[in-house]
Amino acid sequence: MDKRKFIKTAGALTLGALTTSNLIASDADEEKSLNQDTKPSSKALTNLDADSKFDYIIIGGGTAGPIIATRLSENTNVTVLLIEAGAENTKEGMLYANGVGQMWTPDTNWGFNTTAQDGLKGRKIMAPRGKVLGGSASINVGSWSRGTAENYNSWNLEGWDWDTIKAWYKKIEHSDKGDKEYRGFDGPMKLEVTPEGTFMTDEFKKASKEVGIGNTDDMNGKKLEGADNWQCIFKNGIRHNTVSNYLDHARLRPNLTVQTNTFVSKVIVKDNAATGVTCFSEGKTQTITAQKEVIICTGTFATPKLLMLSGIGPASYLKSMGIAVVKDIPGVGENLSDQLRIDFGVTAPGGIGKSLRANPEDPAQMEEWRNTGYGPLSVAENTSVAFCKSSKDVPVPDIELMFNINAPMQYGSPPPKNAGYYFNVGLVQPKSKGHIRLASTDPKDTILINPNYLGDERDIKAFIKGYRLAMKYPKTNALGKYSDLSTLTISLDATDKEIEEHIRSKAESIYHPVGTAKMGRDDDDMAVVDTKLKVKGIKNLRIADASVIPELISGHTMAPTVMIAERAADFIKKEMK
Repeated sequence: MDKRKFIKTAGALTLGALTTSNLIASDADEEKSLNQDTKPSSKALTNLDADSKFDYIIIGGGTAGPIIATRLSENTNVTVLLIEAGAENTKEGMLYANGVGQMWTPDTNWGFNTTAQDGLKGRKIMAPRGKVLGGSASINVGSWSRGTAENYNSWNLEGWDWDTIKAWYKKIEHSDKGDKEYRGFDGPMKLEVTPEGTFMTDEFKKASKEVGIGNTDDMNGKKLEGADNWQCIFKNGIRHNTVSNYLDHARLRPNLTVQTNTFVSKVIVKDNAATGVTCFSEGKTQTITAQKEVIICTGTFATPKLLMLSGIGPASYLKSMGIAVVKDIPGVGENLSDQLRIDFGVTAPGGIGKSLRANPEDPAQMEEWRNTGYGPLSVAENTSVAFCKSSKDVPVPDIELMFNINAPMQYGSPPPKNAGYYFNVGLVQPKSKGHIRLASTDPKDTILINPNYLGDERDIKAFIKGYRLAMKYPKTNALGKYSDLSTLTISLDATDKEIEEHIRSKAESIYHPVGTAKMGRDDDDMAVVDTKLKVKGIKNLRIADASVIPELISGHTMAPTVMIAERAADFIKKEMK
């Protein structure tokens, strides 16, 4: 089954139907035992009145929003509104690891693209974002990756040092592996080591030792560097994002309203204080009042867009767009950073190795997953990863080698008959910075996303070095027998210039943008929020999503986004009167 066809395959079952399976029922029992006083509910959504008022309005029901809504509504004396532009998920494909492609259709994916990238031969790069309750953690592969102590300490922000952040991760995690000094085991985020799929995962780890990268017992523990199996949010084979881990336990609360299919077009600011939002749904526009705070959780692309449409951003740019300036904050939309990846793979000689191809149209595979939670549909091709340094002089791992257990496959072509493997070589500490701009003042218009990939010359140099690390694997004892060198993506004898050409022609995003409303100190003119996530110069307005992350970590972005949301809720609760 080719990837284009896979991406077009749509799950048809509703969440109500899904609960009839043995698998979902058993998982629901587990959820109930963890939260005795509440239970998941498909509570009917309320049509908001024109004069609706809430204490707290949370914009965005992606990864961060459901956490904050859940935590704030624990206080029965306040009212909370969570607004999501997308709908509730009704696709079965969201629930299993290999169903990601079904979530990339226009109904659940905003489907953004970047502007033409000079560093990538003028190509526009796909930039998916979730348009569904649960956000991008409903359409991603769910990897849990926290980065290093050095990542967070380098931010040099009060209260965001590693010791503080580690304690929060331990509160958040419900891990199935690790040392209690570093990991949490009783938190809401259910984590599970991803299934290995085939013996190729173990062969990769053996090969990592041969090339000098080594292994690590837990990439989220004492040591990041080395090869390890991914730990993901697919507990018992089912996706557990922040909707199932948090929000579903809070839906029955009378002080919490969840409003989907509702698009916020503006934050209303009066006398330098946020007082509510303007939104529209089903062709109707209305204003909703926030009596205490507005919290923006719309993500690295949409958050600066919403701020600018609300008159908050670089004054000169806003004026050029004909937008009245409410607050001049130069950093809004700036500091955009994202990670790139490039493939390197090989096909095995005939009769050597093993492939595992998931096919949601195969009744046997679907039945196995529905009954057990496992089988081919529970296995993402990228089962494992090695974080490493492009050179000894870099302070933290800047490269990740994401290992895939099947031979590389060309879009539009059937899978190769032979086995094999491939890497997604990721540049996780890019120096290049880009920006976000408005396409127009129409809130429903797209976003102009310019990550400025490879704009800093240091990035291509590090990327080439990282690619050469992957090129060592076909010659190892562990993976050599599965490597027909005549089928390599690029010759092992390739020059740096040839590798650079390959990267600039083929690289794609890893989909981890951050930084467009960055957190910073009071003396940082480009900071948008302070260390309590409050928008500078605007009262009663906070941001809690990946846009506030000042610099990318040596890892992925879901884990830090969850951590930021928990901290935002904690900041707010401590200030409640």
